[in-house]
Amino acid sequence: MPQAHLLSRRSGLPLLAGLGALALGLAAQVLGGTINSNLQIEPGKTFELGGGQEGAFTVTGRNSGPVAVEVLGRAEGSAQAQVRGTVAPGGEVKASFAKGEMALLRNTSATRMARLKLKISGDTSALGMSYSDNPE
Repeated sequence: MPQAHLLSRRSGLPLLAGLGALALGLAAQVLGGTINSNLQIEPGKTFELGGGQEGAFTVTGRNSGPVAVEVLGRAEGSAQAQVRGTVAPGGEVKASFAKGEMALLRNTSATRMARLKLKISGDTSALGMSYSDNPE
């Protein structure tokens, strides 16, 4: 099973400049199978990436915001998501997701915006992107 590597050091991974994200959306630049993004996640929301795609993908980056973000993965056909870890403000993330698996990035705050600088690589040709409410 793919593993997430959550690092606590503050230095960022080298990233290409992405486009700014709108409060409710993901603005991304796609370059040869790589997506670079400044992602914002509203309070009480989860960003959903992938699910049903033909190949695997990897999410790397840094939590550039003031709140922790929980990283989860949900296997294709499963109703339950598996917690991979939590990225503290300033922390780094590297998480790989299998064919058909969905990455879930959950804002742990009910009042503050979460922000991440991300690079998504691998099979990015048909990754769906949406938001949902955090579970109660």
